Amino acid sequence: MNNVAIIIPTLNEEKFIARCLDSVIAQSYPFEEMDVMVVDGGSKDRTHEIVNEYHEKYHNIRLLENPGRIQSIAFNIGVKNSTAPYIVRLDAHAFYKPYYIEGCIKGLMSDSNRGNVGGQWDIQPQNESLWATTNAILNYCKFGIGGASYRVGAKAGNVDTVPFGSFPRAVIEKIGGMREDLPRGEDNEFNSRIHKAGYDIYFDPAIECVYYARPTLKASCKQMYANGESIGHLFYVDKGSIGLRHLIPLLFVLGIISGVFFSFVWSPFFYVLMLGLGLYFLCDFVASLFAAKEHGLKYFFPLFVMFFCVHISYGWGTIVGLFSGRNLKMQNRLV
Repeated sequence: MNNVAIIIPTLNEEKFIARCLDSVIAQSYPFEEMDVMVVDGGSKDRTHEIVNEYHEKYHNIRLLENPGRIQSIAFNIGVKNSTAPYIVRLDAHAFYKPYYIEGCIKGLMSDSNRGNVGGQWDIQPQNESLWATTNAILNYCKFGIGGASYRVGAKAGNVDTVPFGSFPRAVIEKIGGMREDLPRGEDNEFNSRIHKAGYDIYFDPAIECVYYARPTLKASCKQMYANGESIGHLFYVDKGSIGLRHLIPLLFVLGIISGVFFSFVWSPFFYVLMLGLGLYFLCDFVASLFAAKEHGLKYFFPLFVMFFCVHISYGWGTIVGLFSGRNLKMQNRLV
């Protein structure tokens, strides 16, 4: 009997899935006790072929199909297709250090009140290009992405969320699986339900994975836009799953939009807008300078640009999510 179910959602992950699976095989936790499920959402590349090659060598690695394509559905498919008492949800874009699975399971077993245990990211660039490295640096900065423990590092303890978490099956059976109407942000909502059910979410910095940041400015903005849009959707699903750090880009973008609008109504608002933007760009300058002093001055200007772009993308995505989420809610009511 497998003691741990490993669920890895995929969609066109031929560049990463082999490295991910190799790191799972090399875990300090006994590999033979794992049920490794790659749940694929219809890849058009070599993902299927690569996973099937691993299956021929390791029969506890298997490929499952996910007709719903999104990650929340993949997670639920994995849970239903295994009887293991512990579930670990991994991401194909990461490489897991040897203690990862063992640390998760030990963390869950040491305290029955823990509903989720996870660790921190060691964020690395996908390649050596200037923008790829800049994005990796940005992901460590509180000014860039916020202060989540798994990004910036923290002491072990209870937190609001961890990435690529691990869960007792008993907790999942009690609170239900992930919401399949959320294409993104499903982990925020799921963690909120864990908290509401009276369980803790535990962060252990000894549990580490290498996560690969997006390689270009465009890809980073696209990711941040989608993340922001998910926050807008969560507003209609579970406001408790949204933290203050998720709303700051929204307030920033709304401030710019309202400042421009009211400047046409009453000219002094133009100076208020300029003052606000001046304060923001001063903070951007300082954050970029401090990060560049640590990593190299050549990253100063790319960081200065990328900070602004990802904040605008996230905030605008949240606005779009607030409107599209409302429409989806109204459609669901009509149905």
